[in-house]
Amino acid sequence: MNRAPDPGRVGDNLYFYYVQGFSGHGLVFAGMAGKILADAIGGDASRFDVFSSIRHRRFPGGKMLRTQALILGMWYYKLRELI
Repeated sequence: MNRAPDPGRVGDNLYFYYVQGFSGHGLVFAGMAGKILADAIGGDASRFDVFSSIRHRRFPGGKMLRTQALILGMWYYKLRELI
């Protein structure tokens, strides 16, 4: 699984961009993503294309274990706060 933002284009439309999935790191990546997105809209999509080529793997547990893993993770961090 990859915690990097997920930039890309919608379909084959060269002018419909998106950037999503900052995984809690929005403050760190938002400025960089905004600059790269602005450059792409302005005509220089070279850096945007590099970031959009990063592939994201799906959660290995699939839909069946996704919710349980999320709950387990929340419990773990809650216990860490209490200790």
